[in-house]
Amino acid sequence: MIDDPLAAITQAMDRVLQAEREAIAAVTESEWEGAATLEAARLRRRAILERTQARIVALHARAAQALERRSAQILQEHQRTGTREVAQLADPARRSAALERLAARLTTAEELP
Repeated sequence: MIDDPLAAITQAMDRVLQAEREAIAAVTESEWEGAATLEAARLRRRAILERTQARIVALHARAAQALERRSAQILQEHQRTGTREVAQLADPARRSAALERLAARLTTAEELP
């Protein structure tokens, strides 16, 4: 036991000040850890966003390519169909037969409903 009350008060104050320094150090360390955790989360978020954007761009590119291929197929089919129709109309016998059928339809009396 300490006989000097002033010395006891001084030691108690020293213990309180040491505890305060340790608490401040712990709070500072926690702040640094929190900031590091927050920065890591931001980096993960940025990486996820970049991967997502890259996937969207790739998906759009594939869709555009598929659309372009399908459009080309449709155009080719249309051209083949048109070429066939033009060839059929270029045949004088077929053209005459088609004109005769049309004339018969136009000149035949049909009952109106």
